[in-house]
Amino acid sequence: MTEHLNLSGVSHGYGDRQLLDGIGLVITAGDHVAIVGENGAGKSTLLRILAGLEAPDEGTAVSHGRVGYLAQTHGLPESFTVGAAVDSSLASLRALEAELDRLEAGLADAEDDELETYGRLQTEYQLREGYAAESRVEAALDRLGLGGLDRKRTLGSLSGGEQERVALACVLADPADILLLDEPTNHLDARGTAWLEDRLAAHRGTVVVVSHDRVLLRKVASTVIEVDAERLAVTRYGNGYDGYLREKAAERQRWVQQYHEWIDAMDAEQRQADTVTGKMGYARQRDNDKVGFDFKAGTWQKAASSKVRNAQERLRRLEASPIDRPPVPLRLAAELAVDPEALSAALAAPMRSGAADLAGDSLLPASAVLVARGVAVPGRLGVTDFAARAGEKILITGPNGAGKSTLLSVLAGTLEPVEGSVQRPARIGYLQQELELPQRPALRLLPAFAAGLGGNIDEHAEALLRLGLFRTSEFHVPVGSLSAGQQRRLALARLLLGGYGTLIVDEPTNHLAPVLVEQLEEALVGFTGTLVMVSHDRALRDWFARCAKKSDTSRTDESGRWIRYSMDKGVLAPA
Repeated sequence: MTEHLNLSGVSHGYGDRQLLDGIGLVITAGDHVAIVGENGAGKSTLLRILAGLEAPDEGTAVSHGRVGYLAQTHGLPESFTVGAAVDSSLASLRALEAELDRLEAGLADAEDDELETYGRLQTEYQLREGYAAESRVEAALDRLGLGGLDRKRTLGSLSGGEQERVALACVLADPADILLLDEPTNHLDARGTAWLEDRLAAHRGTVVVVSHDRVLLRKVASTVIEVDAERLAVTRYGNGYDGYLREKAAERQRWVQQYHEWIDAMDAEQRQADTVTGKMGYARQRDNDKVGFDFKAGTWQKAASSKVRNAQERLRRLEASPIDRPPVPLRLAAELAVDPEALSAALAAPMRSGAADLAGDSLLPASAVLVARGVAVPGRLGVTDFAARAGEKILITGPNGAGKSTLLSVLAGTLEPVEGSVQRPARIGYLQQELELPQRPALRLLPAFAAGLGGNIDEHAEALLRLGLFRTSEFHVPVGSLSAGQQRRLALARLLLGGYGTLIVDEPTNHLAPVLVEQLEEALVGFTGTLVMVSHDRALRDWFARCAKKSDTSRTDESGRWIRYSMDKGVLAPA
């Protein structure tokens, strides 16, 4: 058997929510596969079915070979020690060692079948590099930032991120023929992520990884499988992540072409029916042969009526099989309204220490749109000054807990600083890292989207449909029932269509499918307003660096700068 994983006719769901419908999937030995899709589409469910941990409602799931599985949240008891967790991961290898020791003790009197068994097990042990298992564990813990960790410590005494890294080290201690990993770069720093990418890329067996990390997808995956939440299906794409993006772009082009062809065909049939109908009166002048004229006119009328019926029938068939209108590319339209008098008042006092580095000595009241002076939140944000000019794009990076989200909340006005003050435009678009629970969970999606935007509901429905973030069938879903990905898309839709001149976005790529993230980056490039952003996304940081470099070479004044700051322990500094 060359097939390592095989799904046939698999359907699965939870309650009245269907996730997969009659899917078939074959992943062969040595394939390196990425599973992508919107949050809530069923990626993790698909991985659990592949791992044999969850039986599908219908269909069959078959695997050949040893399977190593890493969930987003490990399932080990917190009472386990680190050593016990490692021992558990190496249990089958230890059992193989024990069997080899037993057979080796009796080799002198062994029968042929015992010698054959010993040789087979020894070959398996060597292929699994059993002699290096302990050193692999130590190396993995070290590369994952846990070097020297006391094996006697319980998992419950570690942080959540440390527990997940121990679980990852255990999975890689004795690499299985098939590695199934769900968001393995969560909780990893740059060093650990780079090491993991190299390990997965070099793995001789099969790798199936669920991830939103576009850098990992590019380095590891030769095949991309997209889980489609709308069709409850999976689609396979070859040629790696970049090949997936190219094919998705080609799919969109085909969609646009088919839509325009459908519109043109509808118009042509309608014109045909209208034209013939308009000629069905006396379109010819009578001659002296009344009988002959009446015969000819009657014949023409019958032919014309037939043409009208045929055109109307073709029109009916076209209307019965519509082509949905393709969504428009994501776009941010900025209203660049600034209140110079209010900002001049905010800038009247001198900035505190570090202001020249952060805001620039040449800061002018007329060019500043967002200014923070001496803001502080004890235990979360040290005394900080911040200023952003009109049109500037600012990226803030730093480790977890550095105070980045706190600073953005203060700038956006959702958190009042204990010290200092902030001057901001009257309207700011703010996308939080973790969205708050809906205050009115029973409110339907469309009214929730339209809330506070003005205009009529039909216009908002049309605008939301054109973005392609939601389907008409989702408009009546209560917001309290939306998945994390749908909640994120709803917030993103309000951001895109809000006409904000200043945007503050915290981890904008969270819960979004990779293709949508690529579109969002394109939208941000074309945004003419002011942007302040926090992100851990490596691909987004690389994209920002490219934009900054391009801006530096093309800019002739101070407008439109791309600037990066770093933050650590509540202190902001130029990167």
